Amino acid sequence: MQKIALIPAYCPENRMTEMIRKLDTLGFAVVVIDDGSGSAYDDIFTAARQYATVKRYAPNRGKGEALKYGMRYIEEQFKAPYIVVTADADGQHRVEDIVKVSDTASEHPDSLILGKRLLDRSSPIKSRIGNGITRVLYRMTTGRRIYETQTGLRAFSDMLLPRFLTLPGHRYEYEIDMILDAADADIIEVDIKTVYFDNNAASHFRPLQDTVSLNKEFFRYKLPSINAGLAGLLLFVLIVNFGGAWMAACVLSRLFTILLKFGLNKVVPFAEKPPVGRYLVTSGIILLCDIGLMAGLMAVGMNVYAAKLVSGIAMILVSMTVRTVFMRIKFG
Repeated sequence: MQKIALIPAYCPENRMTEMIRKLDTLGFAVVVIDDGSGSAYDDIFTAARQYATVKRYAPNRGKGEALKYGMRYIEEQFKAPYIVVTADADGQHRVEDIVKVSDTASEHPDSLILGKRLLDRSSPIKSRIGNGITRVLYRMTTGRRIYETQTGLRAFSDMLLPRFLTLPGHRYEYEIDMILDAADADIIEVDIKTVYFDNNAASHFRPLQDTVSLNKEFFRYKLPSINAGLAGLLLFVLIVNFGGAWMAACVLSRLFTILLKFGLNKVVPFAEKPPVGRYLVTSGIILLCDIGLMAGLMAVGMNVYAAKLVSGIAMILVSMTVRTVFMRIKFG
């Protein structure tokens, strides 16, 4: 199966040329995307043309746009089947590790492969903090554990490429969108060596702006579910307020939430889309737990609205737990 290395590059150093030379020697087709680096970097990209296809544009659009630009080129110019490996232009991904993740993708063409570095005290603090925050948010959002959410070393087959082309995101947040979109597929992490040059000084990641941008993606991904949940809660309050039985209100509001969520997911391109069977079973478990907890709280004197609020918060934890269990099961 053909291996294609996709390298998004913005103001790269000479290390990039040596990396793509080695990849070319190993039989990789290399595609380099100049993300608006400017004429000051003409010599580097001219040297790169000896070993790679170089596509350039201006002005700078962001890493996510560079990756999608490269994917569109690959989809148009290469015949399937093939493996695409994305690697950073700063030389911090070793050629041996690029080969390692590409080989893993060849063995698992339905999976997204992530290169996983050990982020210890020797790693730049902005990398450790940024990954720590997104790791927790990803776990809360999807129920899946990923150690390094921001790795730029990724591999996937031509079967996954079309879905990644439809994702939003222009800068570094695009890489978060990729792992969110693949949350219900197989994601495999492969250990790679941690390499940093000059404390990662060559990185164009903006700690404050880009961290905020990354974390906004989790909210956007869950927004249809949040809206459906709030609408279901409102329906519960209305039914009870007009004299309906609280248990019937639980059942009807849950059914309404399910239908609304699936409806929203059809019109919102980037949203949580769990398999139907898994989602229905999860919803059934949550409904039973919700009714049981509310009954217990009301039995000790709590009013129905307060009981619903407390139970609703508790059901978030129940949902996370159930999703985590189902991530390990081929379900739905």
